[in-house]
Amino acid sequence: MGKNYYYHLGISRSATLADIKQAYRVVALKYHPDRVDDIESNNKFLLAAEAYDVLSDRKTKAVYDQFGEEGLNLGVPMTEDEGGFSGAYTFHGDARRVFYEFFGSDNPYAELFDFGISGPLRDQPEFGGLMGRARPKKNPDIYTDLMLTLEEVYRGCTKKMKIKRNTLNEDRRTSAIRHKVLTVQVPAGALEGTKFRFTEEGDQSVNSIPADMVFVVKDKVHPRFWKREGANLFYRQPIQLHEALCGLWVEIHTLDDRFITVPITDIVGPGYEKMVEGEGMPHYGNAEEKGNLYLSFDVRFPTNLSVNQKESLRHILVTKPPTK
Repeated sequence: MGKNYYYHLGISRSATLADIKQAYRVVALKYHPDRVDDIESNNKFLLAAEAYDVLSDRKTKAVYDQFGEEGLNLGVPMTEDEGGFSGAYTFHGDARRVFYEFFGSDNPYAELFDFGISGPLRDQPEFGGLMGRARPKKNPDIYTDLMLTLEEVYRGCTKKMKIKRNTLNEDRRTSAIRHKVLTVQVPAGALEGTKFRFTEEGDQSVNSIPADMVFVVKDKVHPRFWKREGANLFYRQPIQLHEALCGLWVEIHTLDDRFITVPITDIVGPGYEKMVEGEGMPHYGNAEEKGNLYLSFDVRFPTNLSVNQKESLRHILVTKPPTK
């Protein structure tokens, strides 16, 4: 005769998922090996874990309800809507793993107060009563700079970030250092400071919840564009004094590998800036629209002039008062 999973949790076959969870919570805490370590209690703890593993899953519960344990072990045809053939189910046999996945801790005393267990079980001194430990705390977020070129931000990119972290082994007690690659999808125009969060990818430990890994966009220094603000780009070019006074053409190599030529016909004085509309970065969230490009100039003065050159400049530049 197959196992009666409902019996091992002390519930009826009409139990809801909430009933199944509450029943497992009580039985698992009552017979946890760290509280009562004898053969009978250990067996009840194991059977409760297997029962919860089956009944908390919609598909395995449906197979068990119709075909019993034998149907679970052998597999049965599924409905027309589901299609196929259910795979044979075998309980992995790790009751502590089920307990950990349910409570988030191996400690049988930690959850009593938070889950609101009442009555004699909650007040038993060996359970810690109202003084039981709180739920495991989540470790603080781990922040890492995601260094990107402006070209990568302009187009959008995919970055593979290799991390090294402490992970629990299957016994949920020992751990080992393992490597993992996290894939960050960076959309075009992502702003500096944009965060990409990977939930609970930090170090694992028995008594805490792993931290989130957070990658924060940071711009690499660019050889041509000296900064960006939002979707606007800023370009600075050194020019000679005669160019500042007489005008020039500026050729700019853009981030999408084009060359544009910008005419400067104004006199370039202190604080002068030329705006080129639509030649900035894509707007974050709307890559079809672009910001603007702002040109500024570093005017280089000559280091020496001849007497004749000075006289010529004085003649050209000194404004004479109007004659009466």
